[in-house]
Amino acid sequence: MLAENLRDRSWWWAAVAAAAFAGLLLRVAAAQGALWTDEAWSVIYAAEAGDPAGVFLRINHDNNHHLYSLWLQAVGTDSPSWLARLPAIVAGTVSILVAAMLVGRRSAWAGIAAALLLALSPTFVTFGSEARGYALMLLAALVLTLIATEALERGAKAATPWWLALVAALGMLSHMTMAAPVGLVALWVYLDRRAAHGPAQALRTTVRLMGPAIAATAGIVALVFAAAWASPTGMRLGGYLPFRWSDYAVALDDLTRATVGLSALRPWAGPLVIGLVALAVAIRPPQWLGSRGRLYALLILGVPVAAALLQPGNAGFSRYYLCSALGLLLLASEWLGRGLAQAGFARALAASALGAIAFIGIGQDWELVESQRGRPDGAVQLLARHSPGSASVALDPWRLQGMMTLAAARSGYALAIADGCAPAEFLVTAQTRFASAPLEIERCGTHMRAIGSAAGTPLTGDRWTLYRAERLQTAGPAVSGPAPGARNRRLSGRAGVAQG
Repeated sequence: MLAENLRDRSWWWAAVAAAAFAGLLLRVAAAQGALWTDEAWSVIYAAEAGDPAGVFLRINHDNNHHLYSLWLQAVGTDSPSWLARLPAIVAGTVSILVAAMLVGRRSAWAGIAAALLLALSPTFVTFGSEARGYALMLLAALVLTLIATEALERGAKAATPWWLALVAALGMLSHMTMAAPVGLVALWVYLDRRAAHGPAQALRTTVRLMGPAIAATAGIVALVFAAAWASPTGMRLGGYLPFRWSDYAVALDDLTRATVGLSALRPWAGPLVIGLVALAVAIRPPQWLGSRGRLYALLILGVPVAAALLQPGNAGFSRYYLCSALGLLLLASEWLGRGLAQAGFARALAASALGAIAFIGIGQDWELVESQRGRPDGAVQLLARHSPGSASVALDPWRLQGMMTLAAARSGYALAIADGCAPAEFLVTAQTRFASAPLEIERCGTHMRAIGSAAGTPLTGDRWTLYRAERLQTAGPAVSGPAPGARNRRLSGRAGVAQG
């Protein structure tokens, strides 16, 4: 019996390791290409901070992911893109193993499903190959969930609350959205203990187990805002877009499609179905899921429900709902694992669903690899072909400056940024994903024609178009991107908002 268990465990680890290796290869492939807008600004801010103390005291920007900024500062602005993205690649790969361990203790098949889903999910491949703090935050959230579930199901040790506090602090220093999983796991601990022992005992258990983690989370928030308060600039935001229901629905739809391949004709339909399922699980968890069902439901619902009620700005960015993606993936893994462990139709259904999710995910992963986050250095390469040596370029919006200046510096191209209506031979614009770029525009009285473009994916990267002043233009390469027959657009001065 012991030999059989060891043999089964060896096969399980082999399957999980194979999934992790596939996930590593995907993340390495997706990490190629230049740094896109938000990554470029992170590199610039880290360099401007000067030293590690400056990362904590002088950047004071929502695009400062502290632990990642320390890494970017250490490797320098001239490091290759894959090196800048290395911590995210490592964290994303380790997350596959942690997710398998989290659900694999209850079901071996669920652990394998979790490893495969996390390895292939475009959401986790995207942020596991980007030079920002999201992958480190997701790893911290998984470790926090693993420790907390083990404490409730197997008993907490004296050091457990302090391990939770350390993980929470590291996650918060990776990205401030770590506050969501800390709070939701604490809520789950309370609800779980309340059902078993009543509210008074539940509160004491929650404070004892999760109190240090909550205190660490609050401490990091206080540190960040204290540094901003002491700074002459205060806390700076990359940009602020008011809450709109349409943006909110599209962000959640993008996330559900990139996590489990579910989408519908209307952007709100898929998230609504998932939300209703999660609500049903939260109210009455299936017996086979036990208390973990409520945990997964809370992770799925917590941030979207809060955003719907509070209606904050920037709610149209999918990356702010990564806690929901994590809960969705864990819940799907448990369901798939239950089906795979059975025989007949249930196994066939689960295997078909897993295969479909994997197939859709690989297709989106390939799109991510091919797009290289909108080929941020492509505009500079086009400039070098049309104007060898140097060029003056206007930007719309101004947030593209980080991407352009970093790409130009790395290639040795002399780039002059024209502000406002200052004369410029070229213009680089950012486009929305739902509208084609016009072939011709006017900027401050100068007629300009598109000479090239590129697009990222819904979760990451920029859609940009490069225009050249027509009076300077000769026959050039065919335009890739703008739709023929698009109407002209007039621009005057600086426009647009930056994204943090």
